[in-house]
Amino acid sequence: MIGTLFNAFAVAAGSTIGLLCKKYISHKNQTKILIVFGLFTVALSVDMITGMREPIDVFLALVLGTLLGQTLSLHDRLTKFTARFDKMPSGKPDRNKLNEPSLGTGFIKATLLFCVGGLTLIGCMEEGLSGKSHLLFIKGTMDLISSFFLSAVLGKGVLFSALGVLLLQGGLTLFFMGFGQSISPELILDLTATGGILLLALGIDLMDIKSFKMIDLLPSLVILPIIHLIHTLILGAI
Repeated sequence: MIGTLFNAFAVAAGSTIGLLCKKYISHKNQTKILIVFGLFTVALSVDMITGMREPIDVFLALVLGTLLGQTLSLHDRLTKFTARFDKMPSGKPDRNKLNEPSLGTGFIKATLLFCVGGLTLIGCMEEGLSGKSHLLFIKGTMDLISSFFLSAVLGKGVLFSALGVLLLQGGLTLFFMGFGQSISPELILDLTATGGILLLALGIDLMDIKSFKMIDLLPSLVILPIIHLIHTLILGAI
C-alpha cells in the first residue's frame, strides 16, 4: 500500500501547489491546458485499447455497465452530493466560485484521469502480488505534475481526488492481494482496454467536444469480469 499512499500524497501536494498558483494562470491558458490534457488522454487511451482480446465482451460490458449506471443515476447522485460543498454555510452559491468548475466536476474528472488507466491497473497488480511499488511511484510522480496543472484549471475538486485515488487504488491493491493469482492475462488486457475507452470519452470531454456522464460508465469495469467468466464457461462446455 506504500505506492498508493505515495500516489495519494502526490496528488494532494500537486493540487495544493496548483491552487496556490492558480491566480497566475490566465483563463486563456487554462483552456489550453485542458485541451492538452484532453489530447494526451486520448493518446493514452488509444495505446490501452490496442491490446483488447475479446471485443464482444468489452462491448457488452460497456453497454450493460452504462445502462446500469444510468438506471442508478450514479453520475447525477454524485454531482448532487458534491454540489453541497460548492455552497456557503448560508446555502447560497459562493460568488467567487461561480466562474470556476464545480467541486464535483473537478473531483470526477481528476479521479477518473488518475485512476482509470493501464498504469493504475498494472501498478496495483504489481504491488498486490509482489509487494513492489515501483510502478505506482512512477505514476505518483506523473500525477504530482498533472494535479498541479489540473487543479489550476478545475479547482478544489482535484485536491479531493486524492481521496478517490487512495480508495480506488487501495481497493484494487487489496483485491490483487487476495485474488490476483486467479485473474487471466486476457481479462487484464480487456479491463485495460475498457479503461482506455473510458479515458477516450474523458479526453473528448476535457476538450469540450462532447460531454459524458463519466461515472455512469464505470460499472462496465465491474460487469466485464462477469461476462468474461460466462464466456469462459460457455467455451469450456462446448
